Amino acid sequence: MGLIVITSFRALPVFFTGALLWLTMVSPAQAEDVQPERAKDLRYGWVLYEYHQGNAFEALTQLAVAREQGGIEGHGDHPALVEGGLMLSWGMTREASRLFTQLLGDEGSGSTLSPDVRNQAWFYLGKVFYLEGDYQLASENLGRVDGDTLAEANHDLFREWIYLQARLAMMSSRFGEESGLASLRAQLEDTDIWSLYLRYNSAVSALAAGEAVAAESELQKLIAIIEQSIDVAEPEDEREGLLGRARLSLARLYLRDNRFDMALEVLGNIPLDGVFADQALFDYAVAAAGQGRPERALDALNTLANRDLFLPWRQQVPFARAYVLEQMNRPKSALPAFQKAADHYQARIGELDGIRDRLSEESLMAQLDFSRDSDGILTDSYGRLRVEPTDFGMAEVLASETFQQALAELNELYRMQSFIAERQSRFESFRIMLQTREQQRQVRIAQTRRELENQQADQWQKLHQAFRDKISAAVSEEDAGFFMTTKQKALRDKLDEVEETLAGLPDDATTASQRATYQRMRAYFDWWIADDYGVNRWAAQKQLRELDSEMERFQVQRQRVEALMADDSRHAELARRIAASERELANLGAEVADALGNARKALVRQVDNMLAAQQEELNGYLVASRHAQARLADQLFRASQSAGVADE
Repeated sequence: MGLIVITSFRALPVFFTGALLWLTMVSPAQAEDVQPERAKDLRYGWVLYEYHQGNAFEALTQLAVAREQGGIEGHGDHPALVEGGLMLSWGMTREASRLFTQLLGDEGSGSTLSPDVRNQAWFYLGKVFYLEGDYQLASENLGRVDGDTLAEANHDLFREWIYLQARLAMMSSRFGEESGLASLRAQLEDTDIWSLYLRYNSAVSALAAGEAVAAESELQKLIAIIEQSIDVAEPEDEREGLLGRARLSLARLYLRDNRFDMALEVLGNIPLDGVFADQALFDYAVAAAGQGRPERALDALNTLANRDLFLPWRQQVPFARAYVLEQMNRPKSALPAFQKAADHYQARIGELDGIRDRLSEESLMAQLDFSRDSDGILTDSYGRLRVEPTDFGMAEVLASETFQQALAELNELYRMQSFIAERQSRFESFRIMLQTREQQRQVRIAQTRRELENQQADQWQKLHQAFRDKISAAVSEEDAGFFMTTKQKALRDKLDEVEETLAGLPDDATTASQRATYQRMRAYFDWWIADDYGVNRWAAQKQLRELDSEMERFQVQRQRVEALMADDSRHAELARRIAASERELANLGAEVADALGNARKALVRQVDNMLAAQQEELNGYLVASRHAQARLADQLFRASQSAGVADE
């Protein structure tokens, strides 16, 4: 009879299942530090939103995107700590270890984190490795913890830290050796739940080392302490469960040494409605039979037989009941009991054959009842799925750690596949968006071309060139009249009218005087035009330069518009990025599909192996029942023959 090592009935805190949320809060050692009450970076706010929704993968994705875009500002090292916690919840323990080691540094040097935050980070990382069975890494990380600082910040974690240190000390030394284990246990009160677990595992270590006397002593002390510490008015399920396990282990230790009286005494104290009632009933029957009291053994087996025989170990009950009847020298009762047992095993083997023939992922999942909420399947504090079997024949395989891990992996792969499918569906929206954008662009191009046509750009260009040619010709010919101002041109027109009027008048003294006055005015006008030629020419050339500049700007803008209409590099780049992302997502989807197929096969293979092992065990009971049935039938036949001869 072996003992079962109990790590702990206790659950991990919220930190392990989600992220290092406690790291983002103000601890007693950080009370003087100013911590942000809300996200200062929009990307970090999105990460925290996904975290609180329980979407670890999405939160890790957002952190990766934020890192590629320059990182999160305003929160120091907290985003990295949250990322480490998310990695732990996703099962990326090695990656989380590297991140913590890089972030916290050797002995915390160079870290801006407070001592208690750093302590708790090392503690939780060490605990994760301990639960994974990597005791060397667990010891290294737990050894970084400052016990005094941890005790001051969180005494509950300090007690658990002592327990983990003591368990590691047990594993690294042979039982009975002095290795600091006693000093660790001395830091816990005898009634502390962690001290009780240590005492139980100490008994296990003693038994493994062949020290049965020491194991018995530890179990007896453990039972006595729990019995004294349990509050009868408000019993604790955890302590009662540990008490039942300790009593069962002590009874099996007595059974191993054939001390049946002591085993019966211990088993009699286990309540019939407890967790270990069924195992206690069977062990009680074994002890009673060994003590030579088969009637009591039969009573225990009858009680057990009336319960559902869904666990594989209970399949021995029908055979054991018939065997006890045979030992009681009741062959007429034992024969039908063996026959009934054989029929039961035959039927059960047939059921298992049918289950194995129909075994598939769909049929397997139909036998499991998952606890769900609006966000999906619920998990416990260790990350295992909350699931119960609808067929209790699945209870044993469901309780195995390998099956739980495979089931959790399958669930995560399904979630990832759903996530990829949802992202792939968005690419169709992206394509529609690109098509709509291209259509709108073509509409705007058509509108722009109409606007350009309405501006008559070519005609304006010709007029501009003609104006340039005229000015150039006037400058080269020094044509002062060309550069006259508006006022001068108006005066010239007046003088031309006067000249025309005087030409039509008769020649007399008055007319001669008027013509002389006109000649003086014309001479003055010509002198004025010649004198203002330089100024007028400069003004005209200045306006020409301004016109040239505006026309050049107009041409540049027109060419730019033409280039934009001819080529849309932003649209092409966006389309290229979408196509590349779609290919990457398709490749990832193919990898997930392969992993999903392998996970399905592994899960079904585990169940099939479990069913095959059950069939093999049942077949052994079937053969033994048939042999016993044949032996008893022959015995009864010989007895009847002997009785007939005696009567004659």
